[in-house]
Amino acid sequence: MMSIFSDLKEKVTQYVDVHVRLFKINLIGRSANLFSYFLFSLICLFIFFCVILFIGFGLTEVFISAGLSKMASFFVVIGIYFLLLLIVLGLRKKITRFFASGFIRVLTEGDNEDEEEKQK
Repeated sequence: MMSIFSDLKEKVTQYVDVHVRLFKINLIGRSANLFSYFLFSLICLFIFFCVILFIGFGLTEVFISAGLSKMASFFVVIGIYFLLLLIVLGLRKKITRFFASGFIRVLTEGDNEDEEEKQK
């Protein structure tokens, strides 16, 4: 009688231990995916910033060669940047939804695979 309970206790303990380990592995995997997506976004943001900066310098030179003074060229480029800022502010909900859906997709990426395995 005692061996039945000790065997049952051992099986339940192993079952719980396996599920705790599986939870830890899933948490680590999802955290790593989220962190890598975040780092990728930061790298893209840095590259985008550099491109916008050098496009601004190029536009300034184009306006200078078109006959504007250096200061007027900088103000025109600042005006263009301000228009871009207004456009981004106008589209902020769409932009935040895009990034939020990306983060959600990264976090729930493994769920579809788990559901497919359960259906088999």
